[in-house]
Amino acid sequence: MTHPELNAAREGLYRLLSRLYRQEVDAPLLERLRGMTFPQNCPQPELEAGYRALERWLSAGTEDALDALAVDFARVFLGAGSAEGCAAFPYESVYTSPKRLVMQDAWERVKSLYAAHGVRIDTDSSELMEDHIAYELAYMALLCREGAERAEQRAFLEEHLLTWVPAFCADLQRCAGTGFYRCVAQLTLGWLKLEEGLLQAEENAPSPFSCRVSTPALDRILEALGKEYRIYAPKRFPGRGARAGSDLVRYAPIRSAAEIVTDAPSDFSAKEIFYPVNQTMLYFQDDACRESVLSDQREILIFARPCDINAVRRLDQIFLGNGGEQDVYYRRLREKVRFLLLECGGGWDTCFCVSMGSNRTEDYSLALRLEEGGALVQVKDPAFAPYFEGADACAYTPGFVEENRRAARLPVIPDRETLKTASGLDFWKRYDEQCIGCGGCNTVCPTCSCFDTVDVIYNETSRDGERRRVWSSCMLRDFTATAGGHRARSTPGANMRFKVLHKVYDYKARFGGEEHMCVGCGRCDRRCPKDISFYDAVCGFTQALEQEAEHK
Repeated sequence: MTHPELNAAREGLYRLLSRLYRQEVDAPLLERLRGMTFPQNCPQPELEAGYRALERWLSAGTEDALDALAVDFARVFLGAGSAEGCAAFPYESVYTSPKRLVMQDAWERVKSLYAAHGVRIDTDSSELMEDHIAYELAYMALLCREGAERAEQRAFLEEHLLTWVPAFCADLQRCAGTGFYRCVAQLTLGWLKLEEGLLQAEENAPSPFSCRVSTPALDRILEALGKEYRIYAPKRFPGRGARAGSDLVRYAPIRSAAEIVTDAPSDFSAKEIFYPVNQTMLYFQDDACRESVLSDQREILIFARPCDINAVRRLDQIFLGNGGEQDVYYRRLREKVRFLLLECGGGWDTCFCVSMGSNRTEDYSLALRLEEGGALVQVKDPAFAPYFEGADACAYTPGFVEENRRAARLPVIPDRETLKTASGLDFWKRYDEQCIGCGGCNTVCPTCSCFDTVDVIYNETSRDGERRRVWSSCMLRDFTATAGGHRARSTPGANMRFKVLHKVYDYKARFGGEEHMCVGCGRCDRRCPKDISFYDAVCGFTQALEQEAEHK
Protein backbone atom coordinates (compact mmCIF):
# COMPACT_ATOMS: atom_id res chain seq x y z
CA MET A 1 0.00 0.00 0.00
CA THR A 2 1.45 3.40 -1.00
CA HIS A 3 1.70 6.36 1.39
CA PRO A 4 -1.26 8.21 -0.24
CA GLU A 5 -3.44 5.10 -0.15
CA LEU A 6 -2.42 4.37 3.44
CA ASN A 7 -3.06 7.97 4.48
CA ALA A 8 -6.49 7.90 2.80
CA ALA A 9 -7.38 4.69 4.66
CA ARG A 10 -6.12 6.08 7.97
CA GLU A 11 -8.01 9.32 7.45
CA GLY A 12 -11.18 7.43 6.62
CA LEU A 13 -11.15 5.42 9.86
CA TYR A 14 -10.31 8.46 11.97
CA ARG A 15 -13.23 10.36 10.42
CA LEU A 16 -15.61 7.44 10.92
CA LEU A 17 -14.68 7.14 14.59
CA SER A 18 -14.95 10.92 14.98
CA ARG A 19 -18.46 10.84 13.55
CA LEU A 20 -19.53 8.03 15.90
CA TYR A 21 -18.52 10.07 18.93
CA ARG A 22 -19.71 13.47 17.68
CA GLN A 23 -23.44 12.76 17.63
CA GLU A 24 -26.03 9.98 17.71
CA VAL A 25 -26.13 7.42 14.92
CA ASP A 26 -28.81 8.35 12.39
CA ALA A 27 -30.50 6.22 9.74
CA PRO A 28 -28.10 7.07 6.83
CA LEU A 29 -25.04 6.30 8.98
CA LEU A 30 -26.50 3.03 10.20
CA GLU A 31 -27.30 2.04 6.62
CA ARG A 32 -23.77 2.96 5.58
CA LEU A 33 -22.28 0.86 8.38
CA ARG A 34 -24.40 -2.13 7.38
CA GLY A 35 -23.14 -1.81 3.82
CA MET A 36 -19.46 -1.68 4.75
CA THR A 37 -16.96 -4.48 4.28
CA PHE A 38 -14.62 -4.41 7.25
CA PRO A 39 -10.94 -5.47 7.10
CA GLN A 40 -10.07 -9.07 7.83
CA ASN A 41 -7.17 -10.51 9.85
CA CYS A 42 -6.07 -7.24 11.43
CA PRO A 43 -2.66 -7.57 13.13
CA GLN A 44 -3.92 -5.76 16.24
CA PRO A 45 -6.06 -8.17 18.34
CA GLU A 46 -8.43 -5.58 19.82
CA LEU A 47 -9.03 -4.01 16.43
CA GLU A 48 -9.73 -7.42 14.89
CA ALA A 49 -12.10 -8.32 17.73
CA GLY A 50 -13.87 -4.99 17.39
CA TYR A 51 -14.48 -5.43 13.66
CA ARG A 52 -15.85 -8.94 14.11
CA ALA A 53 -18.09 -7.92 17.02
CA LEU A 54 -19.41 -4.93 15.08
CA GLU A 55 -20.22 -7.18 12.11
CA ARG A 56 -22.22 -9.45 14.36
CA TRP A 57 -24.08 -6.56 15.97
CA LEU A 58 -24.94 -4.98 12.60
CA SER A 59 -26.14 -8.28 11.09
CA ALA A 60 -28.43 -8.88 14.08
CA GLY A 61 -29.85 -5.37 14.09
CA THR A 62 -33.34 -4.76 15.46
CA GLU A 63 -36.07 -2.38 14.37
CA ASP A 64 -35.58 -0.14 17.39
CA ALA A 65 -31.79 0.02 16.98
CA LEU A 66 -31.71 3.79 16.36
CA ASP A 67 -33.75 4.55 19.47
CA ALA A 68 -31.60 2.25 21.59
CA LEU A 69 -28.40 3.86 20.27
CA ALA A 70 -29.73 7.37 20.90
CA VAL A 71 -30.58 6.48 24.51
CA ASP A 72 -27.18 4.87 25.01
CA PHE A 73 -25.38 7.86 23.50
CA ALA A 74 -27.14 10.28 25.84
CA ARG A 75 -26.67 8.09 28.91
CA VAL A 76 -23.00 7.18 28.41
CA PHE A 77 -21.51 10.32 26.83
CA LEU A 78 -23.79 12.95 28.38
CA GLY A 79 -24.62 11.23 31.66
CA ALA A 80 -28.34 11.62 31.02
CA GLY A 81 -30.60 9.53 33.28
CA SER A 82 -27.76 7.51 34.80
CA ALA A 83 -28.61 7.08 38.47
CA GLU A 84 -25.50 4.97 39.10
CA GLY A 85 -23.20 7.65 37.68
CA CYS A 86 -21.84 5.24 35.09
CA ALA A 87 -20.70 7.40 32.20
CA ALA A 88 -17.73 7.98 29.90
CA PHE A 89 -17.40 11.72 29.35
CA PRO A 90 -15.41 12.05 26.10
CA TYR A 91 -13.07 14.92 27.05
CA GLU A 92 -9.32 14.78 27.57
CA SER A 93 -9.58 17.27 30.45
CA VAL A 94 -11.93 14.97 32.37
CA TYR A 95 -9.45 12.09 32.25
CA THR A 96 -6.26 14.10 32.84
CA SER A 97 -7.27 16.64 35.52
CA PRO A 98 -7.29 15.80 39.25
CA LYS A 99 -10.93 16.78 39.74
CA ARG A 100 -12.10 15.31 36.39
CA LEU A 101 -13.40 18.65 35.11
CA VAL A 102 -13.80 20.01 31.58
CA MET A 103 -11.84 22.97 30.17
CA GLN A 104 -8.64 22.23 32.11
CA ASP A 105 -4.97 22.26 31.02
CA ALA A 106 -5.43 19.64 28.30
CA TRP A 107 -8.16 21.75 26.73
CA GLU A 108 -5.85 24.79 26.66
CA ARG A 109 -3.02 22.80 25.07
CA VAL A 110 -5.25 21.33 22.38
CA LYS A 111 -6.77 24.73 21.59
CA SER A 112 -3.30 26.25 21.15
CA LEU A 113 -2.18 23.37 18.95
CA TYR A 114 -5.25 23.69 16.70
CA ALA A 115 -4.73 27.45 16.40
CA ALA A 116 -1.08 27.00 15.44
CA HIS A 117 -2.21 24.65 12.68
CA GLY A 118 -4.86 27.10 11.43
CA VAL A 119 -7.79 25.00 12.67
CA ARG A 120 -10.75 26.83 14.20
CA ILE A 121 -13.63 25.01 15.87
CA ASP A 122 -16.97 26.72 16.29
CA THR A 123 -17.78 25.52 19.79
CA ASP A 124 -20.83 27.80 19.97
CA SER A 125 -22.68 25.86 17.28
CA SER A 126 -21.38 22.39 18.16
CA GLU A 127 -21.59 22.69 21.97
CA LEU A 128 -18.50 20.47 22.18
CA MET A 129 -15.14 21.58 23.56
CA GLU A 130 -11.93 21.34 21.56
CA ASP A 131 -10.59 18.38 23.57
CA HIS A 132 -13.65 16.24 22.81
CA ILE A 133 -12.60 12.89 21.37
CA ALA A 134 -14.45 13.60 18.12
CA TYR A 135 -12.32 16.69 17.47
CA GLU A 136 -9.06 15.04 18.46
CA LEU A 137 -9.77 12.13 16.10
CA ALA A 138 -10.75 14.61 13.36
CA TYR A 139 -7.45 16.44 13.89
CA MET A 140 -5.55 13.20 13.34
CA ALA A 141 -7.59 12.72 10.15
CA LEU A 142 -6.52 16.19 9.03
CA LEU A 143 -2.85 15.36 9.66
CA CYS A 144 -3.28 12.19 7.57
CA ARG A 145 -4.91 14.13 4.74
CA GLU A 146 -2.17 16.76 4.73
CA GLY A 147 0.57 14.14 4.78
CA ALA A 148 2.02 15.76 7.92
CA GLU A 149 5.38 14.55 9.19
CA ARG A 150 5.07 11.26 11.00
CA ALA A 151 6.78 12.81 14.04
CA GLU A 152 4.02 15.42 14.28
CA GLN A 153 1.31 12.77 14.02
CA ARG A 154 3.00 10.56 16.58
CA ALA A 155 3.43 13.48 18.99
CA PHE A 156 -0.29 14.29 18.96
CA LEU A 157 -1.20 10.64 19.31
CA GLU A 158 1.12 10.05 22.28
CA GLU A 159 0.77 13.42 24.02
CA HIS A 160 -3.01 13.59 23.75
CA LEU A 161 -5.11 10.64 22.58
CA LEU A 162 -3.10 7.85 24.20
CA THR A 163 -2.88 9.67 27.54
CA TRP A 164 -6.61 9.30 28.19
CA VAL A 165 -8.48 7.30 25.54
CA PRO A 166 -7.53 3.87 26.98
CA ALA A 167 -9.20 4.79 30.30
CA PHE A 168 -12.12 6.36 28.45
CA CYS A 169 -12.61 3.20 26.35
CA ALA A 170 -12.53 1.07 29.49
CA ASP A 171 -15.33 3.21 30.95
CA LEU A 172 -17.24 3.04 27.68
CA GLN A 173 -17.09 -0.76 27.59
CA ARG A 174 -18.17 -0.92 31.24
CA CYS A 175 -21.05 1.58 30.97
CA ALA A 176 -22.44 1.11 27.45
CA GLY A 177 -25.88 -0.42 27.34
CA THR A 178 -25.60 -1.55 23.72
CA GLY A 179 -23.10 -3.86 22.11
CA PHE A 180 -22.57 -1.21 19.43
CA TYR A 181 -20.73 1.25 21.66
CA ARG A 182 -18.73 -1.54 23.28
CA CYS A 183 -17.57 -2.41 19.74
CA VAL A 184 -16.73 1.23 19.09
CA ALA A 185 -14.59 1.26 22.24
CA GLN A 186 -12.70 -1.84 21.03
CA LEU A 187 -12.19 -0.35 17.58
CA THR A 188 -10.96 2.95 18.97
CA LEU A 189 -8.44 1.47 21.38
CA GLY A 190 -7.22 -1.17 18.93
CA TRP A 191 -6.81 1.40 16.17
CA LEU A 192 -4.83 3.84 18.33
CA LYS A 193 -2.51 1.04 19.45
CA LEU A 194 -1.97 -0.02 15.83
CA GLU A 195 -1.30 3.59 14.88
CA GLU A 196 1.28 3.95 17.62
CA GLY A 197 3.25 1.01 16.27
CA LEU A 198 2.86 2.12 12.65
CA LEU A 199 4.07 5.66 13.29
CA GLN A 200 6.95 4.49 15.45
CA ALA A 201 8.11 2.08 12.74
CA GLU A 202 7.93 4.72 10.02
CA GLU A 203 9.71 7.29 12.17
CA ASN A 204 12.55 4.81 12.72
CA ALA A 205 12.97 4.32 8.97
CA PRO A 206 16.23 5.60 7.41
CA SER A 207 16.50 9.39 7.17
CA PRO A 208 16.41 11.11 3.77
CA PHE A 209 19.77 11.98 2.23
CA SER A 210 20.73 14.37 -0.55
CA CYS A 211 23.27 14.10 -3.33
CA ARG A 212 24.43 15.65 -6.58
CA VAL A 213 24.40 13.66 -9.83
CA SER A 214 25.55 14.57 -13.32
CA THR A 215 23.19 14.47 -16.28
CA PRO A 216 24.78 11.27 -17.71
CA ALA A 217 24.53 9.65 -14.26
CA LEU A 218 20.87 10.70 -13.94
CA ASP A 219 20.15 9.23 -17.37
CA ARG A 220 21.73 5.92 -16.30
CA ILE A 221 19.57 5.95 -13.16
CA LEU A 222 16.46 6.59 -15.28
CA GLU A 223 17.43 3.73 -17.56
CA ALA A 224 17.81 1.39 -14.58
CA LEU A 225 14.50 2.55 -13.07
CA GLY A 226 12.80 2.01 -16.41
CA LYS A 227 13.26 -1.74 -16.03
CA GLU A 228 10.93 -1.75 -13.03
CA TYR A 229 8.87 1.40 -13.50
CA ARG A 230 7.01 3.31 -16.14
CA ILE A 231 8.42 6.84 -15.85
CA TYR A 232 6.39 9.94 -16.74
CA ALA A 233 7.21 13.63 -16.70
CA PRO A 234 6.06 16.88 -18.35
CA LYS A 235 7.27 16.53 -21.95
CA ARG A 236 7.22 18.99 -24.84
CA PHE A 237 5.41 18.28 -28.13
CA PRO A 238 6.37 21.07 -30.57
CA GLY A 239 3.57 22.70 -32.58
CA ARG A 240 0.76 20.71 -30.94
CA GLY A 241 -0.52 23.36 -28.51
CA ALA A 242 -4.12 24.56 -28.34
CA ARG A 243 -3.22 27.87 -29.97
CA ALA A 244 -1.61 28.31 -33.37
CA GLY A 245 2.15 27.89 -33.32
CA SER A 246 2.30 26.90 -29.65
CA ASP A 247 3.84 23.81 -28.11
CA LEU A 248 2.01 21.27 -25.98
CA VAL A 249 3.46 20.20 -22.64
CA ARG A 250 1.90 16.98 -21.46
CA TYR A 251 2.79 14.14 -19.11
CA ALA A 252 4.30 11.35 -21.20
CA PRO A 253 6.86 8.53 -20.89
CA ILE A 254 10.48 9.73 -20.80
CA ARG A 255 13.88 8.06 -21.11
CA SER A 256 16.27 10.91 -20.31
CA ALA A 257 16.47 13.99 -18.09
CA ALA A 258 16.63 16.24 -21.17
CA GLU A 259 12.99 15.38 -21.95
CA ILE A 260 11.71 16.78 -18.64
CA VAL A 261 10.22 20.26 -19.15
CA THR A 262 10.97 22.67 -16.32
CA ASP A 263 10.69 26.03 -18.07
CA ALA A 264 6.93 25.92 -18.69
CA PRO A 265 3.82 24.60 -16.91
CA SER A 266 2.26 21.43 -18.24
CA ASP A 267 -0.97 21.94 -20.18
CA PHE A 268 -2.50 18.71 -18.88
CA SER A 269 -2.27 17.18 -15.43
CA ALA A 270 -0.75 13.90 -14.32
CA LYS A 271 -4.11 12.30 -13.54
CA GLU A 272 -4.56 10.76 -16.99
CA ILE A 273 -1.67 8.38 -16.21
CA PHE A 274 -3.65 6.55 -13.49
CA TYR A 275 -7.16 7.80 -14.33
CA PRO A 276 -7.21 7.40 -18.13
CA VAL A 277 -9.43 9.48 -20.40
CA ASN A 278 -10.90 6.26 -21.77
CA GLN A 279 -10.78 3.15 -19.60
CA THR A 280 -12.24 -0.30 -20.29
CA MET A 281 -13.85 -1.65 -17.13
CA LEU A 282 -15.16 -5.01 -18.33
CA TYR A 283 -15.84 -7.13 -21.43
CA PHE A 284 -19.12 -8.92 -22.09
CA GLN A 285 -19.90 -11.82 -24.41
CA ASP A 286 -23.31 -13.48 -24.65
CA ASP A 287 -24.25 -14.17 -21.03
CA ALA A 288 -20.79 -13.79 -19.51
CA CYS A 289 -18.54 -10.91 -18.60
CA ARG A 290 -14.97 -10.54 -17.36
CA GLU A 291 -13.16 -7.66 -15.76
CA SER A 292 -10.38 -5.94 -17.65
CA VAL A 293 -6.80 -6.49 -16.53
CA LEU A 294 -3.79 -4.18 -16.69
CA SER A 295 -1.57 -4.75 -19.69
CA ASP A 296 1.52 -3.44 -17.90
CA GLN A 297 2.08 -4.51 -14.29
CA ARG A 298 5.08 -2.27 -13.66
CA GLU A 299 5.02 0.39 -10.95
CA ILE A 300 4.71 4.03 -12.02
CA LEU A 301 7.01 7.00 -11.31
CA ILE A 302 5.73 10.51 -12.00
CA PHE A 303 7.81 13.69 -11.99
CA ALA A 304 5.28 16.19 -10.61
CA ARG A 305 5.10 19.62 -9.05
CA PRO A 306 3.53 20.17 -5.60
CA CYS A 307 0.15 21.35 -6.92
CA ASP A 308 -0.26 18.17 -8.98
CA ILE A 309 0.73 15.92 -6.09
CA ASN A 310 -1.78 17.72 -3.87
CA ALA A 311 -4.41 17.39 -6.61
CA VAL A 312 -3.95 13.61 -6.58
CA ARG A 313 -4.73 13.60 -2.87
CA ARG A 314 -8.06 15.27 -3.69
CA LEU A 315 -8.77 12.54 -6.25
CA ASP A 316 -7.78 9.89 -3.71
CA GLN A 317 -10.39 11.30 -1.35
CA ILE A 318 -13.06 11.19 -4.08
CA PHE A 319 -12.28 7.71 -5.42
CA LEU A 320 -10.91 5.96 -2.33
CA GLY A 321 -12.41 7.72 0.68
CA ASN A 322 -15.90 8.69 -0.41
CA GLY A 323 -18.85 6.71 0.93
CA GLY A 324 -17.07 3.66 2.32
CA GLU A 325 -16.36 1.87 -0.99
CA GLN A 326 -13.21 2.32 -3.06
CA ASP A 327 -13.19 2.59 -6.85
CA VAL A 328 -11.25 -0.53 -7.88
CA TYR A 329 -10.41 0.73 -11.38
CA TYR A 330 -8.85 3.88 -9.97
CA ARG A 331 -7.15 2.04 -7.11
CA ARG A 332 -5.41 -0.63 -9.18
CA LEU A 333 -3.41 2.01 -11.07
CA ARG A 334 -3.15 4.58 -8.30
CA GLU A 335 -1.56 2.13 -5.86
CA LYS A 336 1.33 1.69 -8.29
CA VAL A 337 2.21 5.41 -8.33
CA ARG A 338 5.15 7.08 -6.60
CA PHE A 339 6.00 10.74 -7.03
CA LEU A 340 9.32 12.39 -7.86
CA LEU A 341 8.95 16.00 -6.77
CA LEU A 342 9.95 18.66 -9.29
CA GLU A 343 10.75 22.04 -7.81
CA CYS A 344 8.51 24.75 -9.14
CA GLY A 345 10.80 27.78 -9.05
CA GLY A 346 8.73 30.94 -8.95
CA GLY A 347 5.60 29.56 -10.57
CA TRP A 348 3.77 31.23 -13.45
CA ASP A 349 1.39 34.13 -14.04
CA THR A 350 -1.75 31.99 -13.82
CA CYS A 351 -0.80 30.15 -10.60
CA PHE A 352 -2.44 30.77 -7.22
CA CYS A 353 -1.41 27.59 -5.40
CA VAL A 354 -0.41 29.44 -2.22
CA SER A 355 -3.99 30.70 -1.81
CA MET A 356 -5.25 27.12 -2.11
CA GLY A 357 -2.67 25.65 0.26
CA SER A 358 -1.23 23.35 -2.42
CA ASN A 359 2.21 24.92 -2.82
CA ARG A 360 3.94 22.45 -0.48
CA THR A 361 3.92 18.67 -0.08
CA GLU A 362 5.78 15.92 1.74
CA ASP A 363 4.26 13.14 -0.38
CA TYR A 364 7.18 12.17 -2.59
CA SER A 365 9.85 9.50 -2.87
CA LEU A 366 12.51 11.69 -4.47
CA ALA A 367 12.86 15.44 -4.92
CA LEU A 368 14.88 16.97 -7.75
CA ARG A 369 16.23 20.33 -8.75
CA LEU A 370 17.37 20.02 -12.34
CA GLU A 371 20.37 22.21 -13.12
CA GLU A 372 22.72 22.65 -16.04
CA GLY A 373 24.90 19.57 -16.17
CA GLY A 374 23.00 17.57 -13.56
CA ALA A 375 20.59 17.59 -10.64
CA LEU A 376 20.35 17.91 -6.91
CA VAL A 377 18.39 14.99 -5.48
CA GLN A 378 16.84 14.28 -2.10
CA VAL A 379 16.23 10.55 -1.57
CA LYS A 380 13.34 10.17 0.85
CA ASP A 381 12.15 6.64 0.07
CA PRO A 382 14.73 3.99 1.10
CA ALA A 383 13.67 1.85 -1.87
CA PHE A 384 15.49 4.27 -4.18
CA ALA A 385 18.68 4.62 -2.13
CA PRO A 386 20.60 1.89 -4.04
CA TYR A 387 20.23 3.82 -7.31
CA PHE A 388 22.22 6.72 -5.83
CA GLU A 389 25.02 4.80 -4.13
CA GLY A 390 28.36 6.54 -4.68
CA ALA A 391 26.83 9.91 -5.60
CA ASP A 392 28.40 13.03 -4.09
CA ALA A 393 26.59 14.04 -0.90
CA CYS A 394 25.26 17.59 -0.63
CA ALA A 395 22.99 19.68 1.57
CA TYR A 396 19.91 19.90 -0.64
CA THR A 397 16.37 20.43 0.62
CA PRO A 398 13.61 21.06 -1.93
CA GLY A 399 12.23 24.59 -2.05
CA PHE A 400 8.59 25.56 -2.46
CA VAL A 401 6.77 28.59 -3.81
CA GLU A 402 5.93 30.91 -0.90
CA GLU A 403 4.16 33.68 -2.82
CA ASN A 404 2.36 33.76 -6.16
CA ARG A 405 2.07 36.77 -8.42
CA ARG A 406 -1.62 36.83 -7.58
CA ALA A 407 -3.64 35.80 -4.52
CA ALA A 408 -7.20 34.47 -4.70
CA ARG A 409 -9.99 35.77 -2.48
CA LEU A 410 -12.11 32.79 -1.43
CA PRO A 411 -15.78 32.95 -0.44
CA VAL A 412 -16.96 32.42 3.13
CA ILE A 413 -20.15 30.32 3.14
CA PRO A 414 -20.95 29.43 6.76
CA ASP A 415 -24.54 28.23 6.35
CA ARG A 416 -27.23 27.08 3.93
CA GLU A 417 -28.76 30.54 3.71
CA THR A 418 -25.48 32.01 2.46
CA LEU A 419 -25.16 29.12 0.02
CA LYS A 420 -28.63 29.87 -1.32
CA THR A 421 -27.65 33.52 -1.76
CA ALA A 422 -24.44 32.48 -3.54
CA SER A 423 -26.35 30.26 -5.95
CA GLY A 424 -28.81 33.00 -6.85
CA LEU A 425 -26.34 35.80 -7.62
CA ASP A 426 -26.77 37.66 -10.92
CA PHE A 427 -22.97 37.39 -11.18
CA TRP A 428 -23.27 33.98 -12.87
CA LYS A 429 -25.33 35.29 -15.79
CA ARG A 430 -22.29 36.95 -17.38
CA TYR A 431 -21.03 33.50 -18.36
CA ASP A 432 -24.16 32.75 -20.39
CA GLU A 433 -22.59 34.75 -23.23
CA GLN A 434 -18.90 34.25 -22.50
CA CYS A 435 -18.75 30.46 -22.05
CA ILE A 436 -19.28 28.19 -25.07
CA GLY A 437 -19.54 25.02 -22.96
CA CYS A 438 -16.65 23.18 -24.59
CA GLY A 439 -15.47 21.52 -21.37
CA GLY A 440 -11.83 22.24 -22.10
CA CYS A 441 -11.30 23.52 -18.58
CA ASN A 442 -12.39 20.19 -17.11
CA THR A 443 -10.07 18.13 -19.31
CA VAL A 444 -6.98 19.94 -18.02
CA CYS A 445 -8.12 20.24 -14.40
CA PRO A 446 -6.15 17.91 -12.10
CA THR A 447 -9.08 17.39 -9.70
CA CYS A 448 -12.09 16.96 -12.02
CA SER A 449 -13.33 13.39 -11.66
CA CYS A 450 -16.64 13.08 -13.53
CA PHE A 451 -17.10 10.34 -16.12
CA ASP A 452 -19.73 8.73 -18.32
CA THR A 453 -20.21 4.97 -18.56
CA VAL A 454 -20.55 3.76 -22.16
CA ASP A 455 -21.24 0.30 -23.59
CA VAL A 456 -19.49 -0.32 -26.90
CA ILE A 457 -20.96 -3.09 -29.09
CA TYR A 458 -18.41 -4.43 -31.56
CA ASN A 459 -20.88 -4.67 -34.48
CA GLU A 460 -24.60 -4.29 -35.16
CA THR A 461 -25.52 -7.96 -34.80
CA SER A 462 -23.10 -8.83 -32.02
CA ARG A 463 -23.77 -9.31 -28.32
CA ASP A 464 -20.06 -8.86 -27.66
CA GLY A 465 -18.59 -5.61 -26.45
CA GLU A 466 -17.04 -3.72 -23.57
CA ARG A 467 -18.05 -1.22 -20.94
CA ARG A 468 -15.88 1.87 -20.73
CA ARG A 469 -15.77 4.91 -18.58
CA VAL A 470 -14.91 8.11 -20.36
CA TRP A 471 -14.12 11.50 -18.86
CA SER A 472 -17.03 13.90 -18.85
CA SER A 473 -17.46 17.60 -18.07
CA CYS A 474 -19.93 19.54 -15.92
CA MET A 475 -19.58 22.40 -18.41
CA LEU A 476 -21.08 20.44 -21.31
CA ARG A 477 -24.60 21.39 -22.36
CA ASP A 478 -26.03 17.89 -21.87
CA PHE A 479 -24.14 16.94 -18.71
CA THR A 480 -27.31 17.07 -16.59
CA ALA A 481 -29.71 15.91 -19.32
CA THR A 482 -32.12 13.14 -18.34
CA ALA A 483 -33.83 10.58 -20.55
CA GLY A 484 -36.91 12.78 -20.69
CA GLY A 485 -34.92 15.72 -21.99
CA HIS A 486 -34.90 17.80 -18.80
CA ARG A 487 -31.66 19.50 -17.76
CA ALA A 488 -31.03 20.43 -14.13
CA ARG A 489 -28.69 23.20 -15.30
CA SER A 490 -29.64 24.66 -18.64
CA THR A 491 -27.26 27.61 -19.10
CA PRO A 492 -23.47 28.07 -19.21
CA GLY A 493 -23.80 30.44 -16.26
CA ALA A 494 -25.50 27.74 -14.18
CA ASN A 495 -22.74 25.31 -15.12
CA MET A 496 -20.08 27.84 -14.14
CA ARG A 497 -21.81 28.37 -10.81
CA PHE A 498 -21.78 24.61 -10.18
CA LYS A 499 -18.10 24.27 -11.10
CA VAL A 500 -16.92 27.20 -8.98
CA LEU A 501 -18.91 26.12 -5.93
CA HIS A 502 -17.71 22.56 -6.42
CA LYS A 503 -14.09 23.70 -6.37
CA VAL A 504 -14.21 26.23 -3.51
CA TYR A 505 -17.11 25.04 -1.33
CA ASP A 506 -18.65 21.59 -1.95
CA TYR A 507 -15.50 19.47 -1.52
CA LYS A 508 -14.54 21.11 1.77
CA ALA A 509 -18.14 20.96 3.02
CA ARG A 510 -18.37 17.24 2.24
CA PHE A 511 -15.00 16.01 3.49
CA GLY A 512 -14.14 18.58 6.14
CA GLY A 513 -10.64 19.85 6.83
CA GLU A 514 -9.13 22.96 5.30
CA GLU A 515 -8.61 21.87 1.70
CA HIS A 516 -10.62 23.00 -1.28
CA MET A 517 -10.88 20.93 -4.45
CA CYS A 518 -9.11 23.56 -6.58
CA VAL A 519 -5.30 23.57 -6.22
CA GLY A 520 -4.68 26.84 -8.06
CA CYS A 521 -2.61 25.38 -10.92
CA GLY A 522 -4.11 27.84 -13.44
CA ARG A 523 -4.43 25.31 -16.27
CA CYS A 524 -8.08 26.14 -16.94
CA ASP A 525 -7.19 29.81 -17.45
CA ARG A 526 -4.57 28.89 -20.03
CA ARG A 527 -6.82 26.40 -21.79
CA CYS A 528 -10.03 28.41 -22.24
CA PRO A 529 -10.56 29.47 -25.90
CA LYS A 530 -12.67 32.42 -24.68
CA ASP A 531 -10.04 33.57 -22.17
CA ILE A 532 -12.33 33.03 -19.18
CA SER A 533 -10.29 33.10 -16.00
CA PHE A 534 -11.32 30.74 -13.21
CA TYR A 535 -9.21 32.84 -10.85
CA ASP A 536 -11.22 35.93 -11.82
CA ALA A 537 -14.45 33.94 -11.47
CA VAL A 538 -13.60 32.93 -7.89
CA CYS A 539 -12.50 36.43 -6.88
CA GLY A 540 -15.46 38.05 -8.64
CA PHE A 541 -17.90 35.64 -7.04
CA THR A 542 -16.40 36.35 -3.60
CA GLN A 543 -16.78 40.08 -4.15
CA ALA A 544 -20.37 39.73 -5.40
CA LEU A 545 -21.29 37.60 -2.39
CA GLU A 546 -19.79 40.13 0.01
CA GLN A 547 -21.64 42.99 -1.68
CA GLU A 548 -24.92 41.09 -1.50
CA ALA A 549 -24.36 40.55 2.22
CA GLU A 550 -23.75 44.27 2.74
CA HIS A 551 -27.05 45.15 1.07
CA LYS A 552 -29.08 42.86 3.32
